[in-house]
Amino acid sequence: MNPYAAPGTRPYSAEEDIAAAAPPVIARIAGGLVALAGLVVALTGVQTLAMVTIRGPLALVPYVLALLGVIEIAAGTLVFRARAWGAIAAVGTSFVTVLASGFWLLVSMGHGLFSLYALASPCVSLVGGIMAVVAMGPCERASAARRRLREQGMDLGI
Repeated sequence: MNPYAAPGTRPYSAEEDIAAAAPPVIARIAGGLVALAGLVVALTGVQTLAMVTIRGPLALVPYVLALLGVIEIAAGTLVFRARAWGAIAAVGTSFVTVLASGFWLLVSMGHGLFSLYALASPCVSLVGGIMAVVAMGPCERASAARRRLREQGMDLGI
């Protein structure tokens, strides 16, 4: 093995792949924040349904928020497990959630409904989305290491 090989051209050993397959700390932090954002957004929808009666097309928004929250919790779980496609899904989900919860914050405050969950949900979703972007590289490296191990016949089950 040539220690002076260019980066990325050196073959990986199984020990290096096993070490790289474990979810990195940044992915766990990002996954936790994305899941927390999903919980806050889902609670915003549930709290709104429990507090007020809404008529018209805006009556669907609390249900949409609850659904987006559950989807974001699932995406956070995938980021926590360092799945590359999960980090990409978390970025997209967080973006949609920031828009939906920001819209709901403006509408609810405009109609006199003050909720701390509604106030926090766009901010927490934005932080979760930013952290998911930061975790994309480490998640991709962990997924690539798992793929190499699977090709060698070693499935770690993580």
